[in-house]
Amino acid sequence: MSEKNEPLTSRADPELQRELLSRLPPDAPRKLKSRLATAFLFFEHGIYPSAKVVREYIQQGSLTDINKDLREFWQDLREKSRVQIDAPSLPPDLLAGFGEGLSKLWELALGKAQGELEAFRQEAAESVAQSQLEVQAAAREQRRAEEKLAELDLELRQERERREQAEIRVEAQGAEMDALKSSLAKWQQQAANESAARVAAEERFSRELEVERVERKREADRFTGESRFAKIQIDQARTEARELREQMSALSSSKEVELTTYRQRLNKAEEARGAAILELAELKGRLRAMEQQLVTLQESRQKVQAERPRQPSRMKPLVKRRTLR
Repeated sequence: MSEKNEPLTSRADPELQRELLSRLPPDAPRKLKSRLATAFLFFEHGIYPSAKVVREYIQQGSLTDINKDLREFWQDLREKSRVQIDAPSLPPDLLAGFGEGLSKLWELALGKAQGELEAFRQEAAESVAQSQLEVQAAAREQRRAEEKLAELDLELRQERERREQAEIRVEAQGAEMDALKSSLAKWQQQAANESAARVAAEERFSRELEVERVERKREADRFTGESRFAKIQIDQARTEARELREQMSALSSSKEVELTTYRQRLNKAEEARGAAILELAELKGRLRAMEQQLVTLQESRQKVQAERPRQPSRMKPLVKRRTLR
C-alpha cells in the first residue's frame, strides 16, 4: 500500500473521533489503537491514515511511534492479502512467481482504487471549497444588509427626531399665533374704546364750544368792550381744540401702526405655520418610505439566510471493509 498520498485534512472530524473512541478499549496499548484507527479510517470512511491523522484521532503517542505502527500495519496487510496457490504439482519457483504476480496485480488494483478515491476526494474538496466560498459570500451579503439596516435605523431615528422637533415647532408657533391673536383682539378692543372716547370728547367739546360761543355773543351784545376778549378766548379755545384733535389723530395713527404691525406678525406666523405643516407632511412621507425600505431589507436578509448552503453530508466510504484474516 502506498503511503505517499496526503490526507485532505489533518484535523480530526469530531463525530468520527467520538465513534472511533467508543470502539477502542480504554486500556488498549498505543499500537493496538493505531492499528484499529487505521483500519477504521481507511476501510470504513476512505480516509488515508497518515501518522499525523491517526495521532489526531487517538490523541496518544508520537509521530515516530505511530509511523512505525503504520508500517507494520501495511506490512501485515500485504502479507495477508498475498495470494497462496495450492498446486503441489507445480514447481515451487513457478508457484512463488505466480503468487508474486497476483500480489502485484492486487497492489495495482488497490493503487487504481486509491487513485479513484483520491479523485473523488479532490472533487469533494473542491465542492467543499466552493460551498465555503458561497457561505462567505452569503455572510458578506448579510453583513452588508445588516450595515445598511443599521444605517437606515439611524436615519429613521434622525427622521423621527426631526419630525418630533417639527411638531414641537408647530405647537410653539400655534401657541405664539394664539397669543398674537389674543393681543390683536385686545388692541382692537382698546383702539375701539379709545376711538369712542375720542368721538365723545369731540362731541362734548363741540357742545361746550357752542355754549361758550352763544354766551360770549350774548355778552358781546351787552359789553362791547369785552368783544375782543371773547374773540381771543374763542381763538384760544379753537387752537386748543385743534391741538387736541391733532393729538387724538396722532394717537389714532400710532394705534393704527401698532395694529398693522400685529397684523403683519400674525400673517408671518400663519405663513410659518403653513410651512411647518408642509415640512411635517414631507417628513411623514419620507418616514413611510424608509419604513417600507426597512421591511424590504429585512425580507432580503431572511431570504439570504434561507438560501445559505447547508454543510455537505459525510462522504460514504468508497472502499468496502475487508476482514483481515
